[in-house]
Order: sequence, then structure tokens, then C-alpha cells
Amino acid sequence: MELELQQSPLGGWETVCHTTLEQEETAEAIVPDARPDIWQVLDGQARLLLQRKEAQEGRGEVAGLLKVTVLYQPEGSQGVETMEVTLPFSAAPELPKLTRRGALHAVPRVLSVDVHLLNPRKVLVRVGYSLELEAFQPQNRTLAAGVADPEPWGICQKTGRLGTLQTAWVQEKAFTYQDTLTLPAGRPTAAELLSFRARCTCAEARVIGSKLVFKGEAVVHLLCRGEDGAVFAEDFPLPYSQIMDAGEGSEEGLCHMDLAFTEVTCTPEEGDGRTFQVTLALLAQAVLRRGVEADLLTDLYSTTHTLETQGSPCPVCRLLDQGEAPENGRVTVAAPGLSGRVLGVRLSLGRLTQSQEGEDAILTQEVEASVLYETGEGPAGASQRGTVVRRLTGQGGALCLARGELLREPGAAPAGEEVEVSFSLLFQWLCLEQGEVPAIDQVQVGEKLESAGRQPSVVLRAVHPGEDLWAVAKACRTTEAAILEASGLEAGAVAPGQMLLIPRTVG
Repeated sequence: MELELQQSPLGGWETVCHTTLEQEETAEAIVPDARPDIWQVLDGQARLLLQRKEAQEGRGEVAGLLKVTVLYQPEGSQGVETMEVTLPFSAAPELPKLTRRGALHAVPRVLSVDVHLLNPRKVLVRVGYSLELEAFQPQNRTLAAGVADPEPWGICQKTGRLGTLQTAWVQEKAFTYQDTLTLPAGRPTAAELLSFRARCTCAEARVIGSKLVFKGEAVVHLLCRGEDGAVFAEDFPLPYSQIMDAGEGSEEGLCHMDLAFTEVTCTPEEGDGRTFQVTLALLAQAVLRRGVEADLLTDLYSTTHTLETQGSPCPVCRLLDQGEAPENGRVTVAAPGLSGRVLGVRLSLGRLTQSQEGEDAILTQEVEASVLYETGEGPAGASQRGTVVRRLTGQGGALCLARGELLREPGAAPAGEEVEVSFSLLFQWLCLEQGEVPAIDQVQVGEKLESAGRQPSVVLRAVHPGEDLWAVAKACRTTEAAILEASGLEAGAVAPGQMLLIPRTVG
């Protein structure tokens, strides 16, 4: 007969996959008729726009656009021209444990942009990018907390408190904000907007009541050509603050927020070379983790009946470390022919890799510094890759959820025919220890135990190495209380070799 078990519910969400895809898109592009021929390519930069992501049965679906801006020097001129190339992308990774009821979070990142000149009217554009995917499923798991009616069956049971870090909820919100950008008084009037890019960071995310409040800053970078033909750059910080629903009772927890652009536009005001209208559309993806505890039936036996139990391991997660820290970096870019100003500087973040050295986890963030500068023959572009390293002491072997963000726009200092690019990154990490504990989820009671002939009512037995009082009582099919009473003991702790009086309870 199957016994009824009391249940402790475990709600929330279960992480069923955490992976990163790397893909590449390639296309040939023709220079628009209104633009002059290309003499040399100066720079290529891409905006990755996430337009669709869905959880499907056994897979995820992600799609969007890569908008690449190509800066080049035209034939017969020392100026800078620009053209834009749009590349669609899509991915359908197999995620066997994901269903339509699940949730899929996607964090896209451009890893590399290469633009090769095929002829004066055609270029080959290649963009490498990554999609960091985390898939969640609603968790309806329950844990057996004990037998509902143990006494008729002579059942002794051992319970404990299961403590684990659980994903309480996953949520997302699409939001858009617009602003007007005006060039400062010290800048010339722009004759043309050559390129623009944006980045966005979340500085704070916390739950207040039933709402998640998150805020941070977006930075829009403009590269313009002035009326005198000179190229100049300007940055505009744009603070934001947003609210999304978080549900009740969510104040205590660790909130992780990822932001992805879904659209970025910047348009000069007609007839005004000093004012621009910018629109930023983003998708905020939040995950709240918090510690929970539940009663758990870990062992049981009967003093009067045979029992059969079935169980399965219960996954548990423990927070080892959480933090953030800035790291300064420098990359020296060779700039042959540098004879004037640095017109623009850009830092791109590539892969964030993890390795282990002893008990430490090593985070390595790849970066690429690109500069646009003046030479005696006109503008030129150059780039150089580098890395920034962060050591997490004592976290080797843990599951480490980490990311790197650019804290502010990089600086550039020319020296001879080199440009030293300085910058500051913010490393953020969440280190988790994952494991399993045994859990009983089904108990079948069988035949009543019979006494095997004439036996003494009390026996003398020594405690074996590794045994506690529970193990002794279970082996002898009696109760801990009966052993303590027969042995004249008050405490439940016993030592190896200690002699105990064991009363017989069967028959």
C-alpha cells in the first residue's frame, strides 16, 4: 500500500539551459549611387538589434538585424564618407527541456566586424556575433516532508531543512525613450551625421513592494562632419529609470538585469546641423533569485512493517559569491602616418571566457580598440585587440555567471605613430555551487514483521564507526527514544564503541 506523504511545494522557475552561440553573417554590398567610389575602408562598426525571441517545444528562436556602418575614404578626396549595410540574422538552437510555457532570455553581442574592399563600388562585410541564451521552465516540484499518518505503521522518519537559491521569477519589459541631442557650443555645426552608436548599462535593479525598479544610463556616440569638412565626435549620456511588475514578496533576492537594443535611430533636425532626434528601444530581461527553505524527508523505516521507498535526487544551489569590480585597461594601436588629430576612438567588447587556476576563477574579457586619425594623405583607421583579466579568489569549479561592461567611453592619447587607448571595464559575477541531495518521493508499506523465534527483550550492542543514534535505531528496528530510555541516556549523541541497550520492538 502506498502511504500518503505530506508535500512541501517548490514553485518558481528552473534553469534548463545556459549556453552561448557564436555565429557569423556575411554579405556583399554595393555603394549607393549617391555615394562616391571607395579608395580605402577606414572602419566598420555594427549595431545588433534583437527583434524576436521565442520559447518553442524543444528549441528557442531568435532573430534580428545587424546594421553595419562602413566609414571610408573616397577616391580623389581626403574626406570621410559612409554607407550602411543591413544583415538579418536568426538562430534556432535545440533546447530539449524548453517548452512553450518556458521563457528564453537572449543577450546579443557583436564580436567582430570585417569589411574588405572588392572593388571601388563593392565591399564584403563579415560580422561575428554571439547570443548568450538562458532558458527557464516553470517549476511545479514538490518535496516529501514526511508520512502523513506514521503511527499505525510504526514509522520513524528523519527530516531536514533544504536550503537552496531558487529562481523566483523571470520577467521582461520592452520600453522606448526619446530625447533631443544638441551639440555643445564649442562644437562646429554638423554638415552630415556620419555614424552613431549606443550602449546601455543598468546601474541598479531592486524590488520595492511588488515592483522592480531599475535605472542606469545610455550613451549615444555621434561622429559628424562639420561644415568645414573636419570630422569630430561627441558623446551624450542619457539617464533612464523604469518600473516592471515583480509580484508580491520579492523584496529579498538577487536581481540580474540584461538589456538588449531592439531599435536605435538618430536623425538630424531638418535645416539644423546642431540638433538630433534619438530614439532608443530596448528589451529589459530580469531574473530574480532568492534563498528558500523547505522541509525534506531524508530517511525513514518501520519498526513493525516492511517498507519500500523510491526517491530521486533534488537539485540544490548555493550562493558562493556575488560582486562587481572595475578593471582599467590599455591597448596600444599602431597608427602609421599619424600626423594630426585622433578623430574618433571606439572600444568593442568580444568574448568573455573563464578558466581555472587552482582554487581561483579567471575571467578574461576580449576587447578591440579602433581609432580614426589624420595623416598627411587624409584620414586612416587602425585597430588592435587586447584582453582584460579579473581573478575571482576561491571560486574555481563554481558555476560563474559573469559579464563585462564598458564604464565610460575610452580615451585616446597619440604618441608618435601610436595611439594609446585607455578604458575602464566593470566586471560583474554571480558564483553558484550546484549539487544534489537525496529525496524520498514514494513509500510502499508491506507485510507486518514477525519475530524470528525466541529472542531476548534487550540486547547489548556497540556503536559502529560512522553510526549515529538514528543509524543504530534503524539497523535494530527500534526507536531512538527507546534506546535512550533503556540505556539511561538523556542526550542523543553517541560515540563509536559506546555500548547501548537495544530493546526489541517486534513480535
